[in-house]
Amino acid sequence: MADEPQYAVEATQTSVAILEALVDAAGPVGVTELSDIVGVSKSVAHNHLSTLRAAGYVAKRGEKYESSLRPLALGERTREGLSFYRAAEEQLDNLAAATGETATLLVLEETAGVPVAIAEPEDGWSVPFRAGERLPLHVNAPGKALLASLPDDRVDAILGETELVAPTSATIVDPDELTAELRRVRDDGIAFCRGEQYEGIIGVAAPLPEVGGDRVAALGVCGPVERLNGRYLREDITGQVISTTKSIQVNLTSN
Repeated sequence: MADEPQYAVEATQTSVAILEALVDAAGPVGVTELSDIVGVSKSVAHNHLSTLRAAGYVAKRGEKYESSLRPLALGERTREGLSFYRAAEEQLDNLAAATGETATLLVLEETAGVPVAIAEPEDGWSVPFRAGERLPLHVNAPGKALLASLPDDRVDAILGETELVAPTSATIVDPDELTAELRRVRDDGIAFCRGEQYEGIIGVAAPLPEVGGDRVAALGVCGPVERLNGRYLREDITGQVISTTKSIQVNLTSN
C-alpha cells in the first residue's frame, strides 16, 4: 500500500476533492450541489471555491463553477521538462502512423505507470485512459517493460506496495508468476500483454533506460487481437517498437 500522510491536511483534501468533482462533472456545478458531492457545508465549499478561483484553478460561469484549464498548463510544463518526452514525441507519432495502431509512452511514477503521450491513428484502437492518469504496472506491456528494467530490489519494493488487481481473467496476479514473467521480459528486451488489461487487446512494449537522471520510461503499441497476432505481432510490430526505442535513445544521447 502507498504511504499515507501521518498528519493529513484536511483543507487540502477538501480542495482536491472539490477540484476533482468539478473535473468529473458534466457541466458547471452550483455550490449546494458541490457541497453535497464532497460532503461539506455550503460555506466551506464556497470558501474553497473562492480560493481555487483566486488561484486560477476554478472558473465561475453565472452562479455556478467549473474547473479551469490551468491544471493543463501545469501538466504540459511538467511533461516538457522530461528529456525523453522531447526526444520521443515525433517518434511516437511516426510509430502510430507506421503500424496503424495506438502508441503510448509510459513513465514510472512511484508505483504506477503514467501515460506521458498517446498517439492514436485514425483507424487505431482508442484507449480508455488519458495522458496523466495512473495505471497499474502489472496489467499492460509498457508497465511490465518498466518493471523489468528496474533492479530486483526496486521491483520488490514496488510490488510490495501494489495491489495486484485483475481487470480480466488473463491478468497475472500471482507474485511468483509475475516475477517469472518479468525475468522473461528482461531476457528478451520486449514485453507483451495479451488481454491482461482489456479483453481482446494486445500490447507490445520496450523500455527506454534511464538517461541523464530522467525517470524510466517505456514505449508500446496496442490494438485488437484480430490485427495484432502471429508473425505480424512477433516480428513486424515488435521490430518497429524496438527500432523506435533505439532511435529515441540515440536522440537522447546526442543531445
